[in-house]
Amino acid sequence: MKNNKFQNMKRELVIIDDDPIYRLIISKMVNTIDASVIIDECENCEMGLAKMESLGQLDHDVIVLLDINMPKLDGWGFLDEIEKSNILIQPQITIYMVSSSTDESDLLKSKKYKSLRGFFCKPLSKEVLKTIIGID
Repeated sequence: MKNNKFQNMKRELVIIDDDPIYRLIISKMVNTIDASVIIDECENCEMGLAKMESLGQLDHDVIVLLDINMPKLDGWGFLDEIEKSNILIQPQITIYMVSSSTDESDLLKSKKYKSLRGFFCKPLSKEVLKTIIGID
């Protein structure tokens, strides 16, 4: 039997990335891993913040895949806003930075955010996605 910490539990994935092709690929990959995962695509951080604010009191887990480099508000600005708000009082929200950046300073900067669970480089493999969404 699989050891799945989210077994029989509703899960939601929020993809915050300005690249529509990347969002499509991740959505399709997640659907092949677990079609029950609800997927929300946000093309910028402003939409991502609005989505997070709309969640209200959660009865399920929310996993956020956040890109760094986006127009207007970047991923760091998103994290700054999240950490200033009360959104992350809810333990059901998990945020991962996913970037094509290989800059060591980005990895170091990511460690300063208590709201960030991890940093992954693009492209994500199916195995990494399984780990992120909790499928062993």
